[in-house]
Amino acid sequence: MKKDFSELAWDVSEKEYRQDPALSYSTLAKYEREGFGHLNTLFDKVESPSLLLGSCVDTLLTDGEKVFNEQFFISDIVSVEPKVEPIVKELFKLYNDSYTNLNDINDNLMLPVIAAYSYQPNWRSDTRCRVLRQKGAAYYRNLFMAKGKKVVTQNIYNKAFTCVQALKNSPLTGKYFKEDDPFEDVKRYYQLKFKGTLNDIDYRCMADLIIVDYENKIVYPFDLKTSSHMEYDFPKSFIQWCYQIQGRLYWRLIRLNMDKDDYFKDFKLADYQFIVCNTVDIPHPLVWKFEDTTKIGTIILGDNICRDPETIGKELHYYLTEKPEIPLGIMDNKSNSIEAWFNNDK
Repeated sequence: MKKDFSELAWDVSEKEYRQDPALSYSTLAKYEREGFGHLNTLFDKVESPSLLLGSCVDTLLTDGEKVFNEQFFISDIVSVEPKVEPIVKELFKLYNDSYTNLNDINDNLMLPVIAAYSYQPNWRSDTRCRVLRQKGAAYYRNLFMAKGKKVVTQNIYNKAFTCVQALKNSPLTGKYFKEDDPFEDVKRYYQLKFKGTLNDIDYRCMADLIIVDYENKIVYPFDLKTSSHMEYDFPKSFIQWCYQIQGRLYWRLIRLNMDKDDYFKDFKLADYQFIVCNTVDIPHPLVWKFEDTTKIGTIILGDNICRDPETIGKELHYYLTEKPEIPLGIMDNKSNSIEAWFNNDK
């Protein structure tokens, strides 16, 4: 009897998924980009217009307009300054039950939050509060109107809508996002979550799209990327954002769960593919296959040395568990070698 691929997935809410301590691609990639010196900010929440845009595209594409409107609030206000936004969000979180307007919050309540975010520390206290009110009042009102939804500008929504239409109407990518045909033995799955232990370390992942060809027993994994670079330049982004970690880690976790299942253990798991759509010009979606998906160990892409996800995970797990004062390979009881440092794989 045919089995639904979703039965292999980790059945938790997205909130539970995000709170789970297992290592994820984003954590590994951030560590690999920033290194030992930034461990104290490794788990800081990161927000940006580009991430918000990507989230809009994902929701519109996989869940539709109805779910999008349940999760997002479209506003015509100009985007708030990056340094002001988190302060206003924190003030809203603390005081939205008592104050509908940022201008009504007094200085004594605002200043501890402003100080916590080190906003203009050299200014006088009253000046810091006055400027924050001027720059953040409209955003605070929109947060209040949004009632817990994520606030997006009309411009971000328009870009997201354009990307979704391009992805759906492209001869190349449209077939990936079309509705399942009851007459075809193929099924699409969005945002399935998986968890697994690799060499005694727990990892988790959430796959954008998995297409299962039941007739030919092949599982095709995809990740959707919205990019401020043109689609034909994706290999540059691939290196910049360490997507090789994502492709190899996700593949292993999905394969691990398939191998445990009597039905899917005989299915082939294809190489990871990345569906790319630019957000700065007329979108021209492209698909890029990662042929080194199944390789173990360090791989070389052009001039770039790409460490194995599990090598990175083992190192990071040690740092998070043992909390050493200096990185592995650095000596504090004898001289260190500059040549050896430069010859290190990292």
